[in-house]
Amino acid sequence: MIGFTEHWNQYLESIPANQQDLYFREEYVRLYETESEKACCFVFQKDISILLFPFLRREFEYKGKTYYDFETAYGYGGPISNDHSEEFMTAALQAMVTEACEYNYVCGFTRFHPLLENWDCFQKVGRLINDRKTIAIDLTGGVDVTWMNEIHTKNRNVIKKGEKNGLEFIVDNEFKYLQEFEELYNSTMDKLEADEFYYFEPKYYEQLKDTIQNRFLGIVKHEGKVIAGAIFFYQLPYGHYHLAGSDKASLKLSPNNFLLWGAAKEFINRGVEQFHLGGGTDGSEDNSLYQYKRKFSKHEYQFVLGKMIFNQALYDDICADWMIANLEKVEKMKHILLKYKY
Repeated sequence: MIGFTEHWNQYLESIPANQQDLYFREEYVRLYETESEKACCFVFQKDISILLFPFLRREFEYKGKTYYDFETAYGYGGPISNDHSEEFMTAALQAMVTEACEYNYVCGFTRFHPLLENWDCFQKVGRLINDRKTIAIDLTGGVDVTWMNEIHTKNRNVIKKGEKNGLEFIVDNEFKYLQEFEELYNSTMDKLEADEFYYFEPKYYEQLKDTIQNRFLGIVKHEGKVIAGAIFFYQLPYGHYHLAGSDKASLKLSPNNFLLWGAAKEFINRGVEQFHLGGGTDGSEDNSLYQYKRKFSKHEYQFVLGKMIFNQALYDDICADWMIANLEKVEKMKHILLKYKY
């Protein structure tokens, strides 16, 4: 066993490509570091079998003592391994619990990866929650097969209409349109009245551009104006729709449909096999964002959350003190594991 470490990319070489993704790399997790939250990974190795569990470790003070909790970075995370046998996975996760208790971890929150379904044996050390469905486009057939088999007929018509109306899709590898994208993204989040969690400082985008190798900015222009954009990244065989924004006044042109199809074609050119779009804004089958994404594919995947509590009595005390001081937040955040962070 190796334990907790701040550097783990070298161990990723031991894990098959289809059992890992960009979300598990050091440079991705570091995008979300703050003064109190730092990139960390639990590594467990036995013979040739290895498990990695990257996350953001937060240090905090409570009644004069230092404690830790963790949360996987924005997007998806959880454990990845080259050995999914029950014996190894159970031993690795139980070793993580033992180490966490020894190092004064209180609890941890995980957003598992829907395409990897990487929650094997987690129920032995924590609680699993089925949150919502997500959608991924199968790109393995190439452009023509994907167009006919994956994209809904009405959606194909919308995309073709966008082309007739003069929409232009641009692959921006240099992030030349970054400023326009940031403005569109922030205005979209404002319109949705999004939580602070979904806003990012300019340095975040610069760091992503400089440290994430396999990424591009997808841009849709109409009559010379940028009307939609999104950040896409990938690690074969998986591609992802990361952050997106669009001009409210131009939505009648359906630029987002045109944007995603343009990105799908670009991903095919780059060898991506599954293009993960994510899910809706909640778990409802009728959610408008979820229904929009279903127009690109019927392939559904389960998004699962995980909760681990390493010191139940201490966790209860921390939450009780938080509730007394934050009565107005209690009802809204009653199901959130790390409520006391806020």
